[in-house]
Amino acid sequence: FRDDVILSAPYIPGRIPVVLIHGTKSSPARWAEMINELQNDRTLWGRYQFWLFTYTPGNPILFTGGILSEALRTVVAEFDPEGKDPALRRMVLIGHSQGGLLTKLQVIESGTRFWNNSFKISLEQLEISPETKKILERSLFYEPLPFVERVIFIATPHGGSYVAANWTGRFARRFISLSESVMEPLEELLIADAYTEAARSMKNVPKSIDNMEPENYFIKTLSSLPLSPDVTAHSIIAVKNPKDPREKWKDGVISYSSAHIEDVASELVDHSSHSTQSDPETIEEVRRILLEHLEIKNQ
Repeated sequence: FRDDVILSAPYIPGRIPVVLIHGTKSSPARWAEMINELQNDRTLWGRYQFWLFTYTPGNPILFTGGILSEALRTVVAEFDPEGKDPALRRMVLIGHSQGGLLTKLQVIESGTRFWNNSFKISLEQLEISPETKKILERSLFYEPLPFVERVIFIATPHGGSYVAANWTGRFARRFISLSESVMEPLEELLIADAYTEAARSMKNVPKSIDNMEPENYFIKTLSSLPLSPDVTAHSIIAVKNPKDPREKWKDGVISYSSAHIEDVASELVDHSSHSTQSDPETIEEVRRILLEHLEIKNQ
């Protein structure tokens, strides 16, 4: 249907969309086992449709988050322009790792927080093309998507990743490049001599792995923003050695303290590594939550 939203089957009115958003060193293929299990579940069968979001993992997370917002709004509008399918407006987002951060962006009210971190002038003061202005607006200003009712965070670094900050992360940066879709609007900002203030702040565009450093302005800002009260949230947190003291819990990429957030309806600690999407306990927990979304008791 689109380059960024992939439907696992043709759209069927009356089925609730579950949108799966992969992590940094991953792809939509990592969801195959979970989708297979859930699609063939006798209780869930015929009630959900599974969509996948694909993106360039190295791009700034805010840039990708804007693409996700626009893509989901477009899909809903094109499939149901008259608003006759209430199932489309009960959407569930499931994000793993960086995908969890992208998920959170869809259910927060950012105000000018992200904009103020990058610019000292308003969007209206920038004399740039309408296309670039649109990219900046969708990337730096977020409102909760009105059709998203529930989110599931899987191994999500809400407080950042210790790997992103260490030598492994620095090494990984060497192999990450920004896409053309990021560089073109950036170049327009940089050559606008009259707006060197804005351009200067955008020179060192952070890659997604930079965004996930615990002290990065993006991760600190996002972690401070509350989820929409209209959205029900759940956490699935992987821990490699649950017998360790809680303060030492890690999954190989992020710590428990980073993945844990307050105000979720449920939190499952899974004895697994960071890539826990295909772990049976994780899949069963997603199944339980999807049954809860249908107001069906687990069976």
